[in-house]
Amino acid sequence: MSNVFEQLDHEWQRLRDDRGSARRLRDVCDLAGARSLGDLESYVRKAEAHDADRILLALVTRAVGRGPDGSGDGSGSGSGDTLAARVLLQLLLPGTRNLARRWWALGDHDERAAAAVTAVYHRIRTYPLERRPGRIAANVLLDAARELRRSVPRLVTTPSAEPVQGGRRERERADDTSSHAAIELAEVLADAVRDGVLEARDAQLIARSRIAGDRVADIARSGALGTRALWDRRQRAELKLAQSHRDARRTQVA
Repeated sequence: MSNVFEQLDHEWQRLRDDRGSARRLRDVCDLAGARSLGDLESYVRKAEAHDADRILLALVTRAVGRGPDGSGDGSGSGSGDTLAARVLLQLLLPGTRNLARRWWALGDHDERAAAAVTAVYHRIRTYPLERRPGRIAANVLLDAARELRRSVPRLVTTPSAEPVQGGRRERERADDTSSHAAIELAEVLADAVRDGVLEARDAQLIARSRIAGDRVADIARSGALGTRALWDRRQRAELKLAQSHRDARRTQVA
């Protein structure tokens, strides 16, 4: 059974050379001098950041309900151009795949793929065009990462000071800090697996217990190892991660 990324790539093989689809997005294709959606994709992949952003802005403008002339409310209420949203999703698939690789706590490979695509597509269709009319790719992917973070149980933390006082703004700032910390840890784990420092199962154990907040005892009940064995395995993995970080810092200093 293929996952959502494979399904999207298969669908794109049809769309990329479909003349009718290119005609529907003629104004966007004209910006790139493209005759097909495949040509449009090639242009964006090779273009400088500023030129690529022009194309992404044109696509997201249509995706949120604005016409080529800027008409429409841009509210992301579902009235936007679904083809433009689909093309923009395809252009953001490399970043979307990266999100799926990093968010171990969301489940297995197929579950992470589905969650990442859903989050990115949702952020495309509800993009706040008036507030952020530039850096489209970075903004969509960052918002999607935050959405994925909120879709797993809250990060478990041990307070080291008095609880946050001062109301909503301070609480939001604390939540945002936790979100960034969780994203950074997920990135560290993904890099460690890629570099051969950790096995994927050990990275997932750290992610589930440190990011998602799952109790080690609960994880043990769903697997073959006992609680003590999982505690020991996580400790060994975290020691490897710490040692790798120290080695990298020594290399940088040298």
